[in-house]
Amino acid sequence: MLSFASLVVAALALFVSAGVAWRQLNYMRHGTMLPVALDMFAEFRTPEFRGYMRYLTEDLQREHPPGDEGILSLPDDVRAQVVPAVSYFNNLGLLVAQGVVDPAIVRGFMNHSVLRAWDRAAPYIRVERARRNDPGYNQYFEHLAAVCLRPAKPPKLDKVPAGWSYDVTPYVRPKRPAS
Repeated sequence: MLSFASLVVAALALFVSAGVAWRQLNYMRHGTMLPVALDMFAEFRTPEFRGYMRYLTEDLQREHPPGDEGILSLPDDVRAQVVPAVSYFNNLGLLVAQGVVDPAIVRGFMNHSVLRAWDRAAPYIRVERARRNDPGYNQYFEHLAAVCLRPAKPPKLDKVPAGWSYDVTPYVRPKRPAS
């Protein structure tokens, strides 16, 4: 009876330690990829990347209407504006697909940008896929857009009560002398 109880305790300890080890491994894996994810989010905010996005979402289809042109058949100067944005989202989509970056973080930070970029780039990507006979060309960008289309659970964020104010102006502005 005593040996059975010790066997149960040993098995329970083994399962608990295996669970803790698994969690630690996941934390370590995500911890090593956190700098990569932070760098990607920082790049998203750079003026250079914002320029690529502006061209992709506002000018590309007006200047080069979708049709028979794939991304790589666009003129060099246009391709130099489009490829960095498309590659960025493809790489971010890879990180989301591999579980390195939580999709909820991407949706919260750049959901509309991803969807707008996919909407504008998709016709050119699809032509490029057909030309190359490569259905996987920029597949992670498409995956990222599909993830951003999913309805997200609204976060449980605290709210400031309506009508609340914290007016600091009396403290930072000098008072006017009485006339």
